[in-house]
Amino acid sequence: MSRIPLPILVLILFAVSGCATLEQVGQVLEGQTPTAEVKGLRLTQLDFSGVDLAFDVQVDNPNPVGISLSGLDYDLKLLGSRFLTGEQPMGLQVAANGSSPVAVPVRLEFQQLMTAYQQLKHADKAGYQLDLGLGFDVPVLGSLRVPVSYNGELPIPKMPDLKVRSLDVQQLSMSGAKLLMQLEVDNPNAFSLFLNQLDYDLKLNGFQVGGGQITRPVDLKQDGQGVISLPLTLDFAQAGMGLYKALLGDGIQYDLNGSMSASGSNPILSGFSMPLNKKGTVGLK
Repeated sequence: MSRIPLPILVLILFAVSGCATLEQVGQVLEGQTPTAEVKGLRLTQLDFSGVDLAFDVQVDNPNPVGISLSGLDYDLKLLGSRFLTGEQPMGLQVAANGSSPVAVPVRLEFQQLMTAYQQLKHADKAGYQLDLGLGFDVPVLGSLRVPVSYNGELPIPKMPDLKVRSLDVQQLSMSGAKLLMQLEVDNPNAFSLFLNQLDYDLKLNGFQVGGGQITRPVDLKQDGQGVISLPLTLDFAQAGMGLYKALLGDGIQYDLNGSMSASGSNPILSGFSMPLNKKGTVGLK
């Protein structure tokens, strides 16, 4: 690398940071390389087609001037074989003598997983290795790539199975009704799940009958099940008398949509969301 005259370098540093000392100039001339460390892995979303993961990376800048993380590349291996590669632009500014967190999102599709690894069909976890390359723009040093590796075991989560267990008509009049819907949730995973919140929207026989949130946590043991109760209040003036007549019959069609917020006993499952989409017919009590 050709040397930059000290006066010019001082002017550059003044332009970048507003002020600089000769000691800081010397530090930059020494070429202090930024460092990065993967702090952990977390699952952010689980749905019917795959899982979204985020690798949490901490970037440290030992230089007296700010630097830029322009982009990164990644290579994810599962069970010792390359599974997923990609690049991602960043444009992240890291302050002088500072550090910044970076989340690297990765999407794993179930169909792709099972096609590539037949042994995962009945597995609860898989070994992985992530190789990262972080591209920095550093004064004097220019563009450079910092490699980082991280490995561990990834739990293979499965979507909980949800069904409507019962719909109980507790009170019925010409003006409205009070119902209690019970949802049965089965956890097929080899770890416990905690359903922290349920946001739902419900239709009965095509009529919009309500929605809301359930914030009382439900503890699902591994390979266990739990029950969520949804109290419903219907106004036939809004829903129509067709729904009133349907409640006098033997069964009713339901359409339940929304999302569930959950966490698991595995540290990687600290908090994630799952979709709620269920249709069917349930008998009335």
